[in-house]
Amino acid sequence: MRRTAVMRRFLIGAAFALGTVGTCYAHNPLNAIQGPHIDLDKTIIKVPLAKGVSPKSALQAMKIEADTVNMKYVGDLQLSKQLKNMGIKSGVLTVYEFCSPPIAHLMVDADPAFAAYLPCRITMVAAGGRVWLEMLNLNMIIDGAHLKGKLRTQALRVRDDLDSILWAGAKGNW
Repeated sequence: MRRTAVMRRFLIGAAFALGTVGTCYAHNPLNAIQGPHIDLDKTIIKVPLAKGVSPKSALQAMKIEADTVNMKYVGDLQLSKQLKNMGIKSGVLTVYEFCSPPIAHLMVDADPAFAAYLPCRITMVAAGGRVWLEMLNLNMIIDGAHLKGKLRTQALRVRDDLDSILWAGAKGNW
């Protein structure tokens, strides 16, 4: 009989805990987002480094091109170096960050949600025996946000500038 009471308390406690967790899960806005399946390759632009172009020369070319199109190189996240320091073997994996402060300000003023996309990024990643440069396909965001007028013009400029930076890096043009 005593065992039954303990089991009953356990089951009631477990049901309460699961109900609480379920309630928290349901109230988290991230859990409410149920979009369609996305083919990630369609959300990015991906270009391999040309034969003979090293990651170092690709970065140099991207920095020069960024300067040419008046975008600022604001930093990088060298994940492959961090992974190596943690004893994890990894190919090249570095995130390069670029920004046009006046355009960033314009976009965030129009809708603070654009801040989540800052700064603009180009990632260098080793995959399938090659080194690739990847960036978001900004057309999806520009068209999806239904940008008009000056916002659209400036967003298209950022898209074109990033595309120019990406291709300069891939070709090693500097």
